[in-house]
Amino acid sequence: MTLGIAAHGPQAGAAVRQAVIAAELLGRGEIGGFAVFAIIDAAGRVHHCECQQGGITALQIPPAWLAATHAAVITSGPQRPEPLLQFLPGSDGVGLVTGHRLPNRPGAIHQEPLNQRVLTLLATGLHPQAAVDQVLAAHPQADAGLIAINARGQIGCGNSARVQQRGDTGAGLWHSTDEAQAGFAFLHNAIQPVPAVAECVQSMLRAALDQTEPPARYQMLQLTDVIPVEPAAADAVHVDAQWRVERVASADPFMAQAQQNITLLPLSMPVWQAGRCVGQMATELFAQVAHGRATPAAAAIANLALASLASR
Repeated sequence: MTLGIAAHGPQAGAAVRQAVIAAELLGRGEIGGFAVFAIIDAAGRVHHCECQQGGITALQIPPAWLAATHAAVITSGPQRPEPLLQFLPGSDGVGLVTGHRLPNRPGAIHQEPLNQRVLTLLATGLHPQAAVDQVLAAHPQADAGLIAINARGQIGCGNSARVQQRGDTGAGLWHSTDEAQAGFAFLHNAIQPVPAVAECVQSMLRAALDQTEPPARYQMLQLTDVIPVEPAAADAVHVDAQWRVERVASADPFMAQAQQNITLLPLSMPVWQAGRCVGQMATELFAQVAHGRATPAAAAIANLALASLASR
């Protein structure tokens, strides 16, 4: 497994989903395939949805789940062993356990999977960090990283000593001064570029969950409608207040005569909003261009791209 996230706070479900979309857009590697998304509702009940391919945008997540205050996800490449819930177990009134690498690896205690063992410890009232630490200390050579969140919103995470030796891991752990208000943890591996993906996921989660935090350094742009593509002396993409693409100016002479699927927003294209340049493209966006117009793609994620904002 490649990426695990757990979060709590207002709109935690939406924050987790957006962070995974950002990782899928920016990262390259074992991502965009299978996904399991879970929440704990206001009554303490655990709910899951899952898919084998297509990543987070392929999931049929009920809109109400995005408002959940406790959410978690695990995702990687396509087609993982069934049942997929083995990778993100949960228990009503107790919590959820996600992670990366092989969090479902059988442990030394009655061959109980490591993530299930953490869930068992959560049920005894142990703090998630203590539960994760205890299980990983007993299995230092397990190829696993674990993230636990309990029904009170407390979070813990960590990698085994074996995973710590890898050179391709990213991680983040944060909670508000009052731990019960908001927090998140994430672990990932096998997604490049490692520092950029970790920074992006952390920035977007922190901005979504921490109301005192400045806007995220990364912003998601959307192509939601047919827009004009105009010849110009310099490249620029113009967006509205909701970061929807309104029009594109292109210095590429081929763009005016293009009638094909082409790179509409290339890397480093300046992003303009309300009359000022606010950043530049961090990922690319392709679209069908013909007769000076760009049309959104059928796949939702194909109409999204990330911009890196200045002064963040």
